[in-house]
Amino acid sequence: MMRIISGEKRGAKLLAPKGSNTRPTRDRVKESLFNILLNHEFSNSFRHKVVIDAFAGSGALGLEALSRGAAHAIFIENDITAIKTLKKNIGNLGYQQRSKIIKTDASKTMISSTEEAGLIIMDPPYHSNLALPCIEQLEKGGWIGKETILTLEHSSSREPDHLPWLDCIKTQKYGVSSIFFFKRK
Repeated sequence: MMRIISGEKRGAKLLAPKGSNTRPTRDRVKESLFNILLNHEFSNSFRHKVVIDAFAGSGALGLEALSRGAAHAIFIENDITAIKTLKKNIGNLGYQQRSKIIKTDASKTMISSTEEAGLIIMDPPYHSNLALPCIEQLEKGGWIGKETILTLEHSSSREPDHLPWLDCIKTQKYGVSSIFFFKRK
């Protein structure tokens, strides 16, 4: 069972999409991700700012950010079953006014922004090679600023490719998966 770990909605249960098209982030990894974001040099990365949850699935990561003080979350997902679950989770938590769902392939299409995101959370399917195209679309859309923190959950078997204008500033390994933290150079 998935749940919100901390913040104003602590303990709230989250639904998971049925089927095998999504791979929910384990609670242990989610808790560690947010502990790193809140207790290290990234402490101001998302509070009172926009968070993007790309490849959102159930929305567990973006909803956790909202519970912990993000101003607004944008969920990018293209699987219709996942979107139905995501809508239910947003409604169950009462976050309709602070959430927006964009039904699209995050690696191909991006809406433009007038505001940079404080935090971008990416959890694409492992071995899909979708992370780089998604980052490029987010950059073209104006979402990645000088202070934006970008996190990528990726297979631990190899370091992900990344663009030359991004620095990998931290890596945290969790068995078969790792979280990579990037920031603009």
